[in-house]
Amino acid sequence: ILSVCAVLSSSVYTRKEINVASDGELILDKPRIKALLMVSVSAAYDDKDKKLDIPTVIFSHAIPLFGMISCALAEDEQDSLLSYLYRQAGMQFWEKKLVSAEGGDYECFSVETVGGTHAQVETTGKTTKYLDEVVIMQSTRLILETVKGAWAVIKPCSIGEVQSTLRTCKEEVNILAVNSSGSTSAVLSFVCDYLDALQLIVEIWWFIQLDDSHAFGHTSLDILLEKLDTSVRRMKCCYAGLNRGLEVQVLEFALLAILCRLFEFGTCSKLVLDKLHWIINHIDGLCADGSYELSDFSKEVKKVFDGNFIDGTPIVNIYTFLEIFDLKPARDFEMLNATTAVLQVRDTDSENPLSYVYGLPVGVTFDMSLCNTSSHDRIWLRMVACQSVQHVFLDLSCFEGNDKMKSCSRVIPFYATPMACSFVLRACLVIECPFGSIGTHQEGHGGPKDCVVQLCDELDVYFVSADTEQRQWSK
Repeated sequence: ILSVCAVLSSSVYTRKEINVASDGELILDKPRIKALLMVSVSAAYDDKDKKLDIPTVIFSHAIPLFGMISCALAEDEQDSLLSYLYRQAGMQFWEKKLVSAEGGDYECFSVETVGGTHAQVETTGKTTKYLDEVVIMQSTRLILETVKGAWAVIKPCSIGEVQSTLRTCKEEVNILAVNSSGSTSAVLSFVCDYLDALQLIVEIWWFIQLDDSHAFGHTSLDILLEKLDTSVRRMKCCYAGLNRGLEVQVLEFALLAILCRLFEFGTCSKLVLDKLHWIINHIDGLCADGSYELSDFSKEVKKVFDGNFIDGTPIVNIYTFLEIFDLKPARDFEMLNATTAVLQVRDTDSENPLSYVYGLPVGVTFDMSLCNTSSHDRIWLRMVACQSVQHVFLDLSCFEGNDKMKSCSRVIPFYATPMACSFVLRACLVIECPFGSIGTHQEGHGGPKDCVVQLCDELDVYFVSADTEQRQWSK
């Protein structure tokens, strides 16, 4: 196979298909291009003495795609090929050296872990796990640098190219996430949300710069803005241990989402302005000690917010804000953990529904587990049936365990049982996403006072009326 690869990689046809733009950006918009990329690199690795005209940028873009072929290689071949890719891309991966221990020599590797520390890892069965973690983190950083480069050259005429790059980067992150776990999985999940937000911003940018954007109606833009809000809320509330740089970037995403709404609708409520003011002050506070510099984007938003008001609403030139909005990809993901939940119901499924009586409350025993939550988090159980929505606040002091993992079993009544022979209750755990003390919902409605984000997928709980069961048994 590698002989065939060598023939393909040295052909003019392959060089033409693997297109490298004049500014050094590799275009990976087709599955065939990705395959040819790996073919070229594999051919070069197979015959190290043969000089092939393969640009360094191709090797750097091949690293995130390494997962596509790694499963077909033996462990030592994986390590050797990956080391070769990093070396050819001009990047440091690991250093192999001999260490004396109890009179004998053995090989070990000095590798960079997620926390940024160095550990001596013996070449045992555990080596692969650590090396996989290193590969994922270095590949993730490379992907984020690619995203930053794409954003830096974005213009109305190149939005399509940027969208293609972002889609490719998202695919590469998904490939890396297949076999990830623990803190590495949390980092990749965060990067996915980060890329989702960027893709939505690019779509919004394309939408509002159209000459006749209103021909699509407000609804289309509303959907994009709502999706952007959801992505921002996920980044802000569903990850524990965000460092200062990550938190500032997420808050700037939130600012941009608000500014897009201001531009589209031309006016806003006091609640929105209070939220904007809170975000600006919070970013100011995070940058106050000088360890993280206030961006030109945040400075401009602050300047506009301090003046240039008409009828209580700031004048927003969204094009200026989009042009100065800059990405600062994080390189330090230490302590980042995903806030997640598991929700289960005992002894019931679609084949064994629970029984209920029309119009009377019905109790459901839920088993709930929470990961990486703190005592300050406000977690709710949301239950939906037909048009009825019920929220139940969960007192975390009733859970057993610690912030890393806590669990609880509890019987919770659902009151709005419908007048029907059966129904499906959709339940999930959600977390409130507060902006300071600003509540986005009306008080007194019995539910969260702020917007929420799901911590788990919705769980279907099936019910059949006791009267229906009796009639079936009587037959």
